[in-house]
Amino acid sequence: MSRLEQPASPQPPISVAPSLEWSPDAEEDELAEKALTPERRLLCMIVRQLTEELLRATGLDHDQEPGRRSTSHVRQVAMYVCHVAYSMPMGEVAQAFGRDRSTVGHACRMVEDRRDDRAYDTFVAIVERMASAVHLLAGKRI
Repeated sequence: MSRLEQPASPQPPISVAPSLEWSPDAEEDELAEKALTPERRLLCMIVRQLTEELLRATGLDHDQEPGRRSTSHVRQVAMYVCHVAYSMPMGEVAQAFGRDRSTVGHACRMVEDRRDDRAYDTFVAIVERMASAVHLLAGKRI
């Protein structure tokens, strides 16, 4: 029997480690599972109110009819600012606003897309600065 015809010696089976699926939002999802504190919810509602009042005061809402569209626009800006200024995970922002996490992601993309407009960018920057001031006034890490 030639060397090529010899039966192969049995090989031990190769153990395969279980695959771990990673998603870019995996860490954020873990953080989002914790309960939203009442203080953080309150911060989000303050940002929403600030956004609405500033939008009216600046006149940037003049091109929008009152109602659902302007309400959702205010909410989008407020969700974006809470996510950016407070470094809140999207899941936590979603809880605060009673929305789905994907809605917060959509809101953030919409606001980012509109920031090319100089007036709109200035408006969002003002809301961000005011939100940061509110956070400082809270006097503790929330």
